[in-house]
Amino acid sequence: MRILVTNDDGIDAPGLHALATALKRGGYEITIAAPRKECSGSGSSLGTLEHGAEIAYEQRRYDHLAGVDAFSLDAPPAFAVFAACAGVFGAPPDLVVSGVNPGPNTGRMILNSSTVAAALTASTLGTRAIAVSCGFPPEHRFDTAGQVAVSVVRWMIEHGAPRAVLNVNVPDLDLADVKGVRMAPLAPRGLLGLTFDRTSEAVRLLRFSNTERLGTATDSALVRDGYVAITPISALVADAADSDVADAVEAWLPRPASIAES
Repeated sequence: MRILVTNDDGIDAPGLHALATALKRGGYEITIAAPRKECSGSGSSLGTLEHGAEIAYEQRRYDHLAGVDAFSLDAPPAFAVFAACAGVFGAPPDLVVSGVNPGPNTGRMILNSSTVAAALTASTLGTRAIAVSCGFPPEHRFDTAGQVAVSVVRWMIEHGAPRAVLNVNVPDLDLADVKGVRMAPLAPRGLLGLTFDRTSEAVRLLRFSNTERLGTATDSALVRDGYVAITPISALVADAADSDVADAVEAWLPRPASIAES
């Protein structure tokens, strides 16, 4: 099982390294292909598509990821996935995992998320994919998200249909304190809110946390309340019921089985 790890925060981002480390410890064969720098909010952009265009890349090595090939590209994550699935960096991956993004990707605005778009790009090329996100610094818990990701990968390998995409959002809690895993529709609003301030020379973007009007049992509401929320964002999800996904992922999480759900 060959897994491509990517993100939209740049190849040196701690969320990507937490994810890659968790997957490597899980025994998976991984390759990293990610943007050289921050590309958040770029959606599914591939960058230039001009004939003969040359996209610079650099091969990287990391001591804590011994034996893992890593490639830094001057391009958005969707392009990195496109190139990897075309076999540019070795055998095409069987699965793409994007993240861990520092900031939740919930609600209908995931359309603009390049973390999610990287996973969707894989799907258009016939490859299953997972997008993984947690909260913003300093409360972010890449460690918990990485452990959840390994369990979701295990489920996807065993049951995920071709082109299936799962969007996974993880609360910023110790793994033992996570209340459970739930399948969830997209909320009308994401946990990340955006507003704008116009000056005479610029439009300034301001972020804020949404906690209200998130709907009932939506992805945003569940993460706010301490659950892992998994949202299928492809028509071809699996040869199993949605509830089976959540049940299997929760059963595989490395924590005491006696933890009660609320």
